[in-house]
Amino acid sequence: MAIKKLLLGSILALAIAPLGASYGKTYDVLELPAVQSDIAQSSLVYTIRNFGDRYFATGIFGHILYSDDGGDTWTQAQVPVRSSILDIYFPSPQLGWAVGHEGVILHSSDGGKIWEKQYDGLRYGSEGMAFYTQLAEENPDDDLYPYLMEEMQFAIDQGADKPLFNVYFHSDTHGHVVGAYGMVLRTEDGGKNWEHVLHNMENDSFYHVFDFSPLPAEGRFFLSGEAGLFMIGDINERTGKLVENVPWEGSFFASAATADGAVVLGGLRGKMYRTADEGLTWAEVQKPPSSAMVDSAVLDDGRLVFSGIAGDLLVSSDDGNSFNYLPVSSGNRIYTVEQGPPGTLLVGGPAGIQKLKLPQ
Repeated sequence: MAIKKLLLGSILALAIAPLGASYGKTYDVLELPAVQSDIAQSSLVYTIRNFGDRYFATGIFGHILYSDDGGDTWTQAQVPVRSSILDIYFPSPQLGWAVGHEGVILHSSDGGKIWEKQYDGLRYGSEGMAFYTQLAEENPDDDLYPYLMEEMQFAIDQGADKPLFNVYFHSDTHGHVVGAYGMVLRTEDGGKNWEHVLHNMENDSFYHVFDFSPLPAEGRFFLSGEAGLFMIGDINERTGKLVENVPWEGSFFASAATADGAVVLGGLRGKMYRTADEGLTWAEVQKPPSSAMVDSAVLDDGRLVFSGIAGDLLVSSDDGNSFNYLPVSSGNRIYTVEQGPPGTLLVGGPAGIQKLKLPQ
């Protein structure tokens, strides 16, 4: 029987879970456009990211904002849903994707000014059931597909209540999205079709997948998440293989790639670990006490910055082997951090977007 994990295992998921659920089973958020608001930039923000010369922020009630002056002023994009938007990615200046609550996937072809809905959680269960039913009929001796059919039935019964946490595109057409209960979808045609790939992921417990990032080797990537989940993916093999020697059973929310090709992971209780060989060996990062690590950024000078949900910021100058406190504070809880214009950081959270001056 499929194992179900509640969002109680994740501080970040706890913070965001009520937002989509408050609308009930009618999912009006999927039918109503985001309301244009003068206070959007000071409302709850989940992610701030920089692509080229444009900064983006995503948040509550379908808010997607963009800035062309380094975060001094922000313009609200036209978004067709009111679902909370949790992540955003642009593989090229004009083409972008964003994901969030109710399993929503949005696409923009004009640099992020206007968005359209490509997918939502109501399709996840029904399309997944059809897909795995067909595979079960074609492979009657394989127990995996009936197992995944149970998971799809669970998704149908629950409705569009599962968030997608992260989106990453390897090119203008080839991308992945990941989310709660092990949700992983891929596209090779720019989102015209989204394909289920749970059968290729070694995540039998359907742990939440919070992050997805490329590795230095061509075609390699990693996925990290709940309960110490860490998988190595391969684009060509279309697989995600579980790394079983992770020295931590808590959730990983944030990750960063270092200049020397290592991966640094941060999560619950401020725990941080580093691997330089795709998870074969691990070292616990030397750092001061902190709150749960929920986001990261790589500065122009190569330093790594990780943000704690309580508002603490940590910085590393040795490729993530050790961290110290960054002597700057927003005075608020932080959900996201990004390199700003030279000498600045942009942070976001319940108090909206703030620009902080980095110490000299």
